[in-house]
Amino acid sequence: MEIDRRALLIALAGGAATLALPGKAAAAFEAECFAAARRDDRGTYSAALFNLERGDVRAIELPGRGHDIALKPDGSEWVTFARRPGRFGVAIPLDSRPPVWFASKPDRHFFGHGAFSADGRLLYATENDYAGGRGVIGVRDATDGYRQIGEFPAHGMEPHDIQLLSDGRTLVIANGGIRTSPDSEGELNIPDMQPSLVYVDVETGDLLEEQRLPHELHQLSIRHLAIASGDTVVFGCQYRGPEEDAPPLIGFHRRGEPLVVVPAPDETQIGLKNYIGSVAGDASGTIVAASAPKGGLITYWDVASRRYLGVSDLDDGCGLAPTHRSATFLLTSGEGWLVTADAGGESGRQSSNYSWDNHAILVR
Repeated sequence: MEIDRRALLIALAGGAATLALPGKAAAAFEAECFAAARRDDRGTYSAALFNLERGDVRAIELPGRGHDIALKPDGSEWVTFARRPGRFGVAIPLDSRPPVWFASKPDRHFFGHGAFSADGRLLYATENDYAGGRGVIGVRDATDGYRQIGEFPAHGMEPHDIQLLSDGRTLVIANGGIRTSPDSEGELNIPDMQPSLVYVDVETGDLLEEQRLPHELHQLSIRHLAIASGDTVVFGCQYRGPEEDAPPLIGFHRRGEPLVVVPAPDETQIGLKNYIGSVAGDASGTIVAASAPKGGLITYWDVASRRYLGVSDLDDGCGLAPTHRSATFLLTSGEGWLVTADAGGESGRQSSNYSWDNHAILVR
């Protein structure tokens, strides 16, 4: 599982370029820090740890487009994954240690998301066994250079986002249900796709619970997850049915209870353009934001009542991260904007020189 020469050169250069950051990092950590993947105006991809006051704390050039970020539970490092169908991943310490690069097996590719075990020793990543036409969860040893030590079935096709529940043992997986292959163009099974939300025991790989949408919504691909208070799973969907449809895209579920998909008000629902790009819970776990970059909208939802709260406008706004303030989020845009907002409106907006990718996280 070797990365290519370009990735290796980038890794070495990135490590050398960031060795002198401890003083800057210490000062920057006085404010909230976020991490996200991005692209600059030269077309160069990178992943950055940054804050809104001081800019970059640490940035690593990537050999291709990055996607989501996973944070180690002790906060000591964060991992970014290649966007589907990429094969690279990189773990970036918060201090000046060099990054650690890893890659999927040759017959696998990443879907761009992952999660750490509760003790931070293992990293789980959503992957495509494209020859076998099945989704898998790759398992890597975070204490040994992110060496792959195993995998288990995702119990569905196209596992995209994953999150660990509060028990530290149950992994919830958003199976998008769409078959793809790097050797074929497009999505291969739209007429009979079967998305699912599944719960898996990470110690055994056993399926604990599976939830499927009603048949009339079988083309509603379940993509992104947020874990809210009480282990309520909030998920966002992308619709692959007729363009003129406008089905609900935001769902709620707790283990052992019925799955519920909730519409926004009519005008907003149409404006979502059948596509949710990211979902994130706030600092309190009671409010969730869901982005619709194709429609330029960010929606806000109350978790307990499953009630729509309001909307923000942000062209190509997709990345979402909680701030330390309840009900407030950082919004990132492919057009370069960094916005602090809640259901009541914006509290800050600034431009940057980057096109921000689909996801962002709060690091500290």
